[in-house]
Amino acid sequence: MQRQVGLWIVRGAVCAAVAALVLPPLSGGPVAAASHTVTVPLVAGQTPADGGFNFNGYGHGGMTVEVPAGWKVVVQFRNASALPHSAMIAPVAAAQAGVPPATPAFAGGAARDLTTGLAQGVTATFSFTAAKPGTYAIVCGVPGHAAAGMWDKLVVSASARTPTVAPATAAHLRSE
Repeated sequence: MQRQVGLWIVRGAVCAAVAALVLPPLSGGPVAAASHTVTVPLVAGQTPADGGFNFNGYGHGGMTVEVPAGWKVVVQFRNASALPHSAMIAPVAAAQAGVPPATPAFAGGAARDLTTGLAQGVTATFSFTAAKPGTYAIVCGVPGHAAAGMWDKLVVSASARTPTVAPATAAHLRSE
């Protein structure tokens, strides 16, 4: 009988360990995703819309990129405009600011030359982990550009399973 009780205890411990690895925590907090990555192509001034103050042809929040919390986001930024532009992930309030914040909302969430911008045809890749659920702004860091409409939305979702973009024609996300 004692041996049988010991086996049940071991079986219970194994089941609990497996459940802890497979099931989300009961606290409702964000669940870290397995090492997932999404690549977001982001082109500044791609079209003359909004006077060229746009990303992928959308400005004033017209494009929304949604990623699951915990995913790595790789932004492949290119400036197609004759004006210098940059890109960063900022608090949503930065969309209306004349001068965006000096640091991005996530470590690594900004292109180089943030306030001076990159020249036409120049590319920069930056990456960050979308660690905290919420709504953020994708803004041009050149002073005055976000206030002129050069901003869109990034939603980090605790419930999303895959990355999406709306409208669907705004970008071709690639996830791994």
